Amino acid sequence: MFKKKKIDEWALDYWLLQCYARLCFRIYFRRIEVVNKQNIPDNQPAILTPNHQNALMDAMVLVCKTGKQNVFLARADIFKGKRLIRFLTFANIMPIYRIRDGIENVKRNDEVFDKTLNVLHNKLNPLGIFPEGNHGDRRRLRPLVKRLFRIAFQAQEKYGNEPGVKIVPIGIDYGHYQHFRTTLFMNVGEPIEVSEFYPAYHENPVKGINQLKDHFAQKLSRQMIDIQTEEYYELYMHLREIYNDTMRKKLDIREGSLSAKFKADKVMIDLLNRELESQPDSIAGLNNLMAQYQEGLKKAGLRDWVLKKDTYPLPVLLIEAIAALVLLPLFMVGAINNCLPYWFTGSRVRNLKDPQFHSSFKYVIGMVAFPLWYLVIAIILAFVPLPVMFKILYIVLLPLTGLFAFGYFIRLKKLVAKFRYLIAGNKPEAFTLKPLRNEILNRMDDIVKRHIPYYEKSR
Repeated sequence: MFKKKKIDEWALDYWLLQCYARLCFRIYFRRIEVVNKQNIPDNQPAILTPNHQNALMDAMVLVCKTGKQNVFLARADIFKGKRLIRFLTFANIMPIYRIRDGIENVKRNDEVFDKTLNVLHNKLNPLGIFPEGNHGDRRRLRPLVKRLFRIAFQAQEKYGNEPGVKIVPIGIDYGHYQHFRTTLFMNVGEPIEVSEFYPAYHENPVKGINQLKDHFAQKLSRQMIDIQTEEYYELYMHLREIYNDTMRKKLDIREGSLSAKFKADKVMIDLLNRELESQPDSIAGLNNLMAQYQEGLKKAGLRDWVLKKDTYPLPVLLIEAIAALVLLPLFMVGAINNCLPYWFTGSRVRNLKDPQFHSSFKYVIGMVAFPLWYLVIAIILAFVPLPVMFKILYIVLLPLTGLFAFGYFIRLKKLVAKFRYLIAGNKPEAFTLKPLRNEILNRMDDIVKRHIPYYEKSR
């Protein structure tokens, strides 16, 4: 275990762990959607380059959803201890040294780059590089590091002006960075042929790198949610939640897939940028309205999704409440059997200073904690005088009832929110929310009406 001749060769033990990781990935996320996966080349020198916003989880997206045994470059300071180094090597991760790691260690990058070039030339597995260098907590493309482009051109030297190395821009977007059972959208862009920029690089390396860098930035920006404004970032994010349904209708997008929502968000962001450039006072006014609306929601203890309907009929809510009461015993079974590993997994991340590591730590710890707990229960059941089939069925149902319990808890919270909205509808703190929301929608309608013709012409 954890022994390989070459870092990029196919390995059975890696594949087995990868299969288990995919299963856990499917459990961790409620909904996963990958589009244009066919853009990832087979048996060609390829560099996969996703945006980087959710720490280690971004790497796990490539591990679990590309179908490849990707090779990664990571900060050298995580390579500590023989066992950890051996595992990271087994996981196809190579260290990259920075000046802060010491000048004497930076020289070791030459050996790393040689291995990196071998990975690309061997064409066995893609190379994974995060072009922003580090992760951020906002949905925007941050400044790119030149390391990616230097490696791409060095690998392209073997092919000259002929097609060779390809850079694949990949956009990753999460419904929520930290939450369990959220959504994941992976958007694979068309590969960029490095050979198209090689003549410029051969003539002037700096010029060639900058041309490829600028071209790549445009391509990656198209594959991801890219909100560049700092002042109105929260406004844009709230509008993604509030206006997406309306935006899809205006674009005649009838489906509710993650890719459909992404397309609507991209158009909306572009229109907002046009409005910000041409009529900044309009965006400032919209931002003030949104601030009032969000403050009102907070005071009333409500969420925006509750206000999408004018009212919730009491008979329907009572039926939902009765159904929740009937299913309560099943919830209790799932909660009791899974509460200990769930609590343990959550408790391990509370002291992490960087919240962007929460999801990846939850995911990895959960991969180990839950199976170990189920094994403990299985050992206990072995000494209980019950039919063997009952014991097997009980063990099999443990994760399923756990997922049911979590889903039940979320649905119960939403039911309570509906009752709260029904009760608080005429209270002062909630009375103005619906008119505020409608005013926000009306102003967005005006922005779309103003700019959509120019947007369609520019496409």
